[in-house]
Amino acid sequence: MLRVEMIDVVLPEARLEHAAALMQMHHDRKRVFVDRLQWSLPSPGSWLEVDDFDNEHAVYLLARSKLGHHQGSVRLLPTTGRHMLGSLFSSLCAGEVPVDEEIWEVSRLVTSPPQVAGTSILKLHRLLALALLEFALLNGIRRYTLVAEPHRVPALLAVGWVVRPLGLPTRCMGQELQALEILVDQQSFEALRTRTRVAGSVLQYSGRTRNAA
Repeated sequence: MLRVEMIDVVLPEARLEHAAALMQMHHDRKRVFVDRLQWSLPSPGSWLEVDDFDNEHAVYLLARSKLGHHQGSVRLLPTTGRHMLGSLFSSLCAGEVPVDEEIWEVSRLVTSPPQVAGTSILKLHRLLALALLEFALLNGIRRYTLVAEPHRVPALLAVGWVVRPLGLPTRCMGQELQALEILVDQQSFEALRTRTRVAGSVLQYSGRTRNAA
């Protein structure tokens, strides 16, 4: 049974406080993206998956169990700085890559294989989706961008996001990929709150819980 006690917002200045959970996150990313999905990522011989975008601007949302174990996470980057879509996958966009203070990028959504399985994965994805919308509304973010395989779009819609394509599916780096954007508004947030049956804030900032506006 999935029992997520908190979703921590790990800002760059708070990484030391969350070092153990972040280490588990990078380990789970290696097991999922490199070992299971066979992505060609720069982590040969390592038990962690870390890339150039795990930089000083990255923010992480970490879902943890009651005992503090990593269960799922996602990485966020402001598009005004270096990010995956703008730096590696700009050709996926039909027009210009969306860049604005109100647009952030979502990447490296992962769940912990030994701890989360079956229907619990969808529940966790919905909780992280809710956390992403709450974080956006708290920080003036109006859109998220991301790069995903086209066959994963129904799963993104299933968690309750409003998703729009930024370009057609394209063969890139040996994979079929598509640039997408997620629209953020209060209506989507409230609808996802209803679906997940979560009334209060799901985010915790260094031991403090903040309520969405």
